[in-house]
Amino acid sequence: MKKISIILVALCVALGMWSQDNIEVINIENLAVQDYMADALSTYTSNTDYRVSVITKYNNSSVYGTKLYWPQGKEVSWTPTTDAANISELRITLSENESYTDSITFHPDEKSASTYVIRNMLPNRLYYYKVEEYLYNGTVNLMASGVFRTIGQVRMIQVRNCSNIRDLGGWSTQYGVPIKYGRLFRSASLDRITAEGKHDFVDNMHVVAELDLRHETKRTTSALGADKDYLRLKHEAGMKGIQNYTKVYVQDLNWIVDRLYEDKNVDWHCAIGCDRCGTLSFLIEGLLGMNELDLCRDYELSTLSLGKNNKRTRGIMKGMIGYIRSFGPADNLALCFYNYWLSIGMNKGELNYFITEMLGITLDDIKRVHEGKPAPQQQ
Repeated sequence: MKKISIILVALCVALGMWSQDNIEVINIENLAVQDYMADALSTYTSNTDYRVSVITKYNNSSVYGTKLYWPQGKEVSWTPTTDAANISELRITLSENESYTDSITFHPDEKSASTYVIRNMLPNRLYYYKVEEYLYNGTVNLMASGVFRTIGQVRMIQVRNCSNIRDLGGWSTQYGVPIKYGRLFRSASLDRITAEGKHDFVDNMHVVAELDLRHETKRTTSALGADKDYLRLKHEAGMKGIQNYTKVYVQDLNWIVDRLYEDKNVDWHCAIGCDRCGTLSFLIEGLLGMNELDLCRDYELSTLSLGKNNKRTRGIMKGMIGYIRSFGPADNLALCFYNYWLSIGMNKGELNYFITEMLGITLDDIKRVHEGKPAPQQQ
């Protein structure tokens, strides 16, 4: 009897694994991102010369197609039951729960659509979806449904009429845990965002605070809505920024921390999301413990949103990282960034809150890493 029980348990496990393996897997990273991330990791690990960059191999529409700043998604299809004139709403619902609690929704641009690509998912999740046709006569038709899993790390975001949007989450850190997804975003300008784009960004991802790094605009309220939190401050990029605009960065981080206290997700941007945006991202990502190689990789990823002859390569990072290391000890990069922020006027308590909130660690974990000891998760 015991032998039969063992066989049955083994069979159940095998069937469970078989069932899981037959669920479609979607990598949220498009192919250009996947190839770049692997190539950059290999190349930059073996070649520390900052003049060497591989990103321009991947900003190539003839090989990888267009919209390389969009995530890869799950395409769903269905056959309409009636003319578009009879459809009041075409709704796609996505949830991590089979009962569709805590769900988000998407809407094709046209009611006559028969396909849609679901994007902006989190990695390492199991998702359920359904497509429904709501008719003016009150009828609701279920057109398609299914389940899929997601993998990947770099979470690019598709928001209609906006570009170069990335979630800061997923990157590994010196503190032994990755940055949380879904709290902090970086992007190009949001000025031309559509109503459906606002639905994607505000309603689905709860981004309700916009930090505008531009001086060339006269905007006084958020493009996400007049009732959304908005701050606009003049910034500069690169070494000029981190050396001469320190008071502005203190305002930035204090404002971001205040939004996190209120459980509000934040996006910061300049015009194209590369230079001023990249500099602030560099300072924040470094504070959260990202390593030198990943700081370079994240900076270079903005190239995928630019024209073929425009590029952002890691060369600009060498001077900035060297400068940050001067706040020492040079072999403890997370502490160097922490000391930089302290030196320009940030409060230690606010820095500690920010790190613990974005990483889910304790003050003891921070202290341990700053003392040069391995993070508890790495022991």
